[in-house]
Amino acid sequence: MKLETIASIQSGVYSASIKEGDVYYLQARDFDEDRKLSPNLMPTLAYEKNLEKHFLRNKDILIVAKGASFLSAVYDGSFSPAVASTVFLVIRVNNSAIIEPDFLSWYLNSQETQTLLQTMSRGTGISSINKQLLQELEIALPTLEKQKLVLKLAQIKKKEIDIINQIIALKKLQFNHLITITINKNKWQ
Repeated sequence: MKLETIASIQSGVYSASIKEGDVYYLQARDFDEDRKLSPNLMPTLAYEKNLEKHFLRNKDILIVAKGASFLSAVYDGSFSPAVASTVFLVIRVNNSAIIEPDFLSWYLNSQETQTLLQTMSRGTGISSINKQLLQELEIALPTLEKQKLVLKLAQIKKKEIDIINQIIALKKLQFNHLITITINKNKWQ
């Protein structure tokens, strides 16, 4: 199923930032490696009536449209009102009874889709995707039940990776501690 049949897509907004604003202006750098918004965000746009049509809604999907990867994140509404900068395309699911926005974002972030987007991208210096290209993207659409299962499995996999990384960090500390003890022990003998 083509993405345009299940979602609308619009471009981000270009606007000049100010020090103290009323509207959050989301940039790619505002998201961490887990695609969560930084807790330190400040509103940097002055409110203007014409910005209202670009205000993000809870569960809108932001996909980076320029750069080395086209990662996506689901906007959770925690910083509001907010608009996406021009580095993003904003995807709004038309019918959450057939597709979960979180599943669509997971699907867009999957290795297969990222590789496909890379091959379809344009540009010599900086790769980019546009609205038309994204509208034509074919989406595999399992049942909502299977979508939720995929999301649960992805969450479990993420927790597993976090635990493995913690174990690695603790083993490094343990090793360094043993080396320090060994060096100090030999120093006093």
